[in-house]
Amino acid sequence: MKNLLYIVSVAMVTCLAFSIWSCSVEDILETDAELIPYFDLFAEEGAKRGITVDYEAERIEGLLQEITQRDVLGQCFRNIDRPRKVVIDRTEWENSSDARKEFLIFHELGHCFLDRGHTDAKDSDGNCVSIMHSAISLCPEFELTEDNRDGFIDELFNI
Repeated sequence: MKNLLYIVSVAMVTCLAFSIWSCSVEDILETDAELIPYFDLFAEEGAKRGITVDYEAERIEGLLQEITQRDVLGQCFRNIDRPRKVVIDRTEWENSSDARKEFLIFHELGHCFLDRGHTDAKDSDGNCVSIMHSAISLCPEFELTEDNRDGFIDELFNI
């Protein structure tokens, strides 16, 4: 009887320890406060187009960090075992207008949430037709404006 009690006790402690350990290693999503309004705006634009954006369910977070790669302003990191991360270069962020910040977040969430790749298509005037262009140098004059914003966001969400 004493052995049975001991075995049950060990089993309960093991289960409890495993339960606590598994909770502690689970990824906690964190998005830097400065990025949240733009993440929210992306979700609002998706909702307008019939797309539910749920960062928790999709395990996507956003971070401001120094990116040391030349001409890289943002990145989407995908790893099946960890949350997807939108990383925006801190220096670029601090020196960007609201429209530029929106572009940076929408472009990276295009990768991380919408699974979009780059497209460098241009119209007959040589203007980029997508937020998802691959390099600033390809579209040096690119900017989201009141006149073109809806069209670019429709294209982003494939509307």
